[in-house]
Amino acid sequence: MISCQLFSQNWVQVGDLNDTPRVFFNDTLSGLLYISGNFRFNGIDTVDGFCAYNGTTFASFGRRFDCVSFGCSPAFMIARYQENLYFSGPSLSIIDGVTDINGIAQWDGTKWSPAIPGLYYDEDDNPYLDGYYIHDGNFYGVGFFRTAEGDTCNSVAYWNGQKWTGLGFIPYPDNGLPRVSRVIFYQDQLYVAGNFSWEVSGGQDIARLTNTGWELVGGGLHGGLANVMDMEVYNGELYICGSFRSSDGNIGNKIMRWNGQKWLKVGDGFCAQNIIPTEMMIHNDKLYVVGIFDCVNNNILASNIASWDGERWCNLGDSYFNNTISCITEYKGDIYVGGGFTMVDGQPCKSLAKWVGDHTTDTCSAPVSAALEISGNRGEFRLWPNPVGEELHIESAGPIERLQIFDSTGKMVTNINNTISGTKEESFTIDTRLLTSGLYYVTFQSSGRTHSGKFVKI
Repeated sequence: MISCQLFSQNWVQVGDLNDTPRVFFNDTLSGLLYISGNFRFNGIDTVDGFCAYNGTTFASFGRRFDCVSFGCSPAFMIARYQENLYFSGPSLSIIDGVTDINGIAQWDGTKWSPAIPGLYYDEDDNPYLDGYYIHDGNFYGVGFFRTAEGDTCNSVAYWNGQKWTGLGFIPYPDNGLPRVSRVIFYQDQLYVAGNFSWEVSGGQDIARLTNTGWELVGGGLHGGLANVMDMEVYNGELYICGSFRSSDGNIGNKIMRWNGQKWLKVGDGFCAQNIIPTEMMIHNDKLYVVGIFDCVNNNILASNIASWDGERWCNLGDSYFNNTISCITEYKGDIYVGGGFTMVDGQPCKSLAKWVGDHTTDTCSAPVSAALEISGNRGEFRLWPNPVGEELHIESAGPIERLQIFDSTGKMVTNINNTISGTKEESFTIDTRLLTSGLYYVTFQSSGRTHSGKFVKI
C-alpha cells in the first residue's frame, strides 16, 4: 500500500488502479474483496475492469473484449447467490472467449459462463442488473429489462434458482422502461427505488409492493431532477440518499428516513442543493455516506464522506478528497473507498484508499434527536420498563387499534391488529422472552394518530 497522507495518516492508497472503481463486493465466503470499475490496469498488471483483492495483492480473473487502452466499461452489480458469483452490466458480452454473456455473467471460481437467463431488454441491448437483495432464499433483481421469462415486468423481478418471476412494476406514462436501481425489504415489504415517475399520482422514484399492488412511498419524491441512489435500513428505519432536494418540497435535502408511516429528516442533512450522495454503508453502528459534497448539517465541513450515528453527523478526520467517492465497503474490519480522486489531504492518493485513522480528529455536529418521532403529547402513552427483560408494558390514553414492533433491521416481530379483532384494549403486555438482545421500535395507531417509541431488550 502506498501512503497518501504523510502527516495524520488517515488514508493510505491501495494498489495502483489507473481509473475509477464503481462497485465493491466483500465476499465473506472466499474472503476476497471483488472490485469492478473503469480501470484496466493495476500497476503493470492487466485487470480488465474487475479484480479480486485479498488484503495484500490483486488478482485478475477474466479477459474482456471491450476494453480500450485506458479502461473498460464496469459491471454495475456484483453478487453471490447459491455458491456462485454474478456480475452484471450492459457491456458484459464476451469474457475469456465465452460468448452470449448478454449482460449477466457467472464466475464459479475457475471459469465464466452466461448466467440466470430469462431477462430481455431489446434486440440491440443487453438486459442488466443494478441492484439485488436476497430474501427468503430468492434473488430479487432490479435494473434495466422489460420482460422476465416472457412476462412484462418493467425492471423488477426475482429468481428462485430456476426461473425469473416478474413483479408487474408500473412503466413510465409513455410505456417507457423505468430505471430501477435499488431494492430492499423493510418491515416485510419489498421497496424499490431509482429514477421513475407515475403520471397518475405525480410522485416518483420510490415505491413498495403491498397486498393491493404497487404504491409510492409517502407520495414519492418531488422535483424534476430527483432520483434515489441508495437505500439502507439503519436503526429500524429506511434511509434513502440521492439527488432530491428540500427546495422541491422533500422533507430532507439529499437524505431522508422513512419509519413506515412518514418521511423524517436526518439531522439537517446536506448543506447544498446541487450535490449528490451516491452510496451508504453501515459499519460499527454508524451510517457512512459517500458521494460528492462538502458540508453536512449546515456547518460541518465533510469532503465526500461523512458518518451519522443516529444523533449527529461527523466528518472523517477533516479529510479532503479532490474528487468524488463513488463506492464504499467494509473489508476485514476496515473501510475502503473508491472513486475519481487523485489527492487526499494534499497528498497523492489515487482511485482506491483504506481508512487508517483513529477518529480523534473528526469534527461532529451537536447531537440531535433522531428517535422515531411521536405525534402528539408524550403523555398520551407509556412504555415500560426500558430496558426490558421478560415483559414490555404499553399503555395508551385511547384504544390501541394496531400495534407493531420491529427489530433494528426493520423486520416485524410483533403485529397486533385490533381493528380485525374488534377489541378496545388501551394497554398491552408483550412477552419479550423470545426476543434477542438489542434495540426495538414500537409503532401503534390510536384515535387516528400514530405513536412511536423504542426500547432495549436485555
